[in-house]
Amino acid sequence: MAETHVLSALTNKRAEVSGEIRHYEKLLKKSKLNLQSIDHTIHIFDETYDLRTIRAKRVSSERYFKNGEAKTMILDVLRTATEPMSTTSVSKCIAFKKCIDKDKDFDLERFSKVVLVSLTRCEGSNLIERVGKDGLSILWQIKS
Repeated sequence: MAETHVLSALTNKRAEVSGEIRHYEKLLKKSKLNLQSIDHTIHIFDETYDLRTIRAKRVSSERYFKNGEAKTMILDVLRTATEPMSTTSVSKCIAFKKCIDKDKDFDLERFSKVVLVSLTRCEGSNLIERVGKDGLSILWQIKS
């Protein structure tokens, strides 16, 4: 006989995923209707316009930082560090400070890539420096 708590958790999860699918299907249907309306409007202005020449833009996902915020947070984290920190450690500290590390959609790997870009920019501005590696991760510290 199956464990009731397992079945209960699985049925709750199935209901959640089913609801997400329904939500995204509605969103997709609405987007397709909007696209059709735009296509018709373009053809009102130019019947011969080839819509296949319009390339789809990449959808930008939610930004983690406001302008300049990543740099400020990186410098704050590295200033208080007692030893060089890896990119992952810096990312985890910043995610914790921003209270986004507990978000169910939080992707540490993607977040770390964003932080790495900001770390590299700070390095280019001579604010921080690479001081080694910890496995595959770069170690950073405030430039002396």
